[in-house]
Amino acid sequence: MNYFIKRDLNEYGPYSLSDLQKYVASGNILLSDLCRSEGLTDWVPVSQVIGNIPVPAAPQPAAPQPAAGTVYGGGAGAAAYGTQGGYAAPVGSQYPPPPSLHWGVVLLLAVLTCGIFGWIWAFVQAAWVKKVDPESKALLYYAISVGLLVAMTVAAFGAGFAGRPGAAGGGIFLLCRLAGAIMWLVAAFNMRTSIEEHFSSKEPIGLSLSGVMTFFFSVYYFQYHFTRINEMKQRQMMGYSG
Repeated sequence: MNYFIKRDLNEYGPYSLSDLQKYVASGNILLSDLCRSEGLTDWVPVSQVIGNIPVPAAPQPAAPQPAAGTVYGGGAGAAAYGTQGGYAAPVGSQYPPPPSLHWGVVLLLAVLTCGIFGWIWAFVQAAWVKKVDPESKALLYYAISVGLLVAMTVAAFGAGFAGRPGAAGGGIFLLCRLAGAIMWLVAAFNMRTSIEEHFSSKEPIGLSLSGVMTFFFSVYYFQYHFTRINEMKQRQMMGYSG
């Protein structure tokens, strides 16, 4: 059975019972926080759910280590990324932060450049994913996709200058454009998998990305979450320093 956690107006989860024990032991979740199981609407203190189940002791590292991470918030109505006290900030993370340009700026620049900046920013995102997940193939897939689309665009202009404008609508042109679009989607979903795995294991904040949003708005959708994650880290670093 999975559980959701509520603190003030923010809802986080879902978590298994063992996850609750772990986060209570580390101090990320407080016994006074509210909790409910899936399918129910009544909230009760975490202490009632944990009950008499022994809570494992939090490990004591020999040297300072990055904190377990902040609960990102996967429930409906989650308004923040664990910005309240008691949720550990990922201080001193060994991983580089996601691309920091605000998603609204990325979208605006893409509109002003007829989508070209969106292509460029996809490579920026894929390069970051490659750093945190060396097995990611998103950068390669994006390169193939853009290469096909650019080659077909240049070939179409060439056919037009050669007096054969109808050639741009031929089967080989359409096939290559379709292949480029498919490779773009393959790259986006490959990157989605890497991002979810990273923020579920290496920097565990419970991030879950929508397949539908990835399909239609991949670059801007990813950047929206990157923006919120960076803002969360900045707020927590300020609170930690204070």
